Amino acid sequence: MEVLILFIITLGLAMDCFTIAITNSSVSGLVKPGIPLKVAVAFAFAHLVLLFLGNWIGGLLQPMFTGVESWVAFVILVIIGLKMISEVRRRHPKSKVFDINEPKVIVILSLATAMDAFLAGLVLGITSLSVYAGGILLTVTVFILTLAGMAGGEQLGMTFAKRTGTFGGAFLLIAAAVFLFQFIL
Repeated sequence: MEVLILFIITLGLAMDCFTIAITNSSVSGLVKPGIPLKVAVAFAFAHLVLLFLGNWIGGLLQPMFTGVESWVAFVILVIIGLKMISEVRRRHPKSKVFDINEPKVIVILSLATAMDAFLAGLVLGITSLSVYAGGILLTVTVFILTLAGMAGGEQLGMTFAKRTGTFGGAFLLIAAAVFLFQFIL
């Protein structure tokens, strides 16, 4: 069950990166050679670092949540999932487009997308799920989907980007439901 939960959370977080990559590569104009790889590495690294930071803090907070870990995980994942879905529905994707060729933009976007990984790290720390398995799975998935989004952004287009953002939020809501289901059993 742990691997399934980690996989669902990973897909949700990586879909957010995929959406940002598609949006910024399809609308921002010509993406310079090498930029997709830099963006993928930056997004994956930021997700890994913030996942571990969240896990560390979650581990410190775990004694406060003994007996209600699944409920806390449920609430955090619902918040992240609903936030992702509402962002997709509320804003037009073109309003979140930056010149992805600029190094400072890559750093800022990687940190902005990784904030949800911090919260997911809290979930891992509070529930004692394996941060190492989660970190490897998250890093690889974010890297691959970001690289794919950067490479295929123009072909995939803005409509597809909106759908992937919604799917990302839905995956996190599914992970929340799995935690709730675990608590009930």
